[in-house]
Amino acid sequence: MNAIILYTKRQGQATSYEFNVFDNQFATENLAVRKVLMSMLESVRDRLTDLEVEYNDSMLAEKLGAKRAGETLRFLGATRENSEEHLSNGIVVSRSFQAPMTPERYAYFYELTDIAQLSHYRLKEGDEDRIVFYFTRYLQLIAPDEQASQSFLQKLAEFSLPYKLVPIS
Repeated sequence: MNAIILYTKRQGQATSYEFNVFDNQFATENLAVRKVLMSMLESVRDRLTDLEVEYNDSMLAEKLGAKRAGETLRFLGATRENSEEHLSNGIVVSRSFQAPMTPERYAYFYELTDIAQLSHYRLKEGDEDRIVFYFTRYLQLIAPDEQASQSFLQKLAEFSLPYKLVPIS
C-alpha cells in the first residue's frame, strides 16, 4: 500500500493534520480511511466534549433509510430544540445540531464503517474543533499539543498505516 498523504500546518500550539479524500483516492468506507479516523479519535479521546452535526434530510434518508436516519440523529443528540435549519432561497438545504459527546457517541464515530455517513461533523473540545469531516472533501485533526500529535502518529503506525506528512503554509 502506498503511504497516505497528510497535510500538516501549525496553528499556534496546535498542529492540523488533513486527510484530503480526493488526493488519497480512497473510498470513504475504505479500511485505511477508517483507521485514520480511529487514530484521530484515540489521540484526542479524553478532550472531546461536544459534537456538531450538519446533514441533509433526504441525503441521509437515502443513505440510511428514513427510520434508521431518524434513530441515528436522535442517538447523536438531535432534538427539535437544538436543531437549526439552514435555508437557501427559503428552502431548507440542511440542518445542524450540537450535543454533548458521550462514550456511546464516541463509540458511534469510532465504529463508523463509512466516515461519510454524515455529511459534515465536528468533534470538539469546548469551542475548539478537534476532528472535522467536511462533505467528503477532507478529514482533519487539530491536535492541540505535541502529545496528541505523537499519539495520532503512533496510532497510525500501530494500525500499520504508512503515511507521508506534507507541510503546507
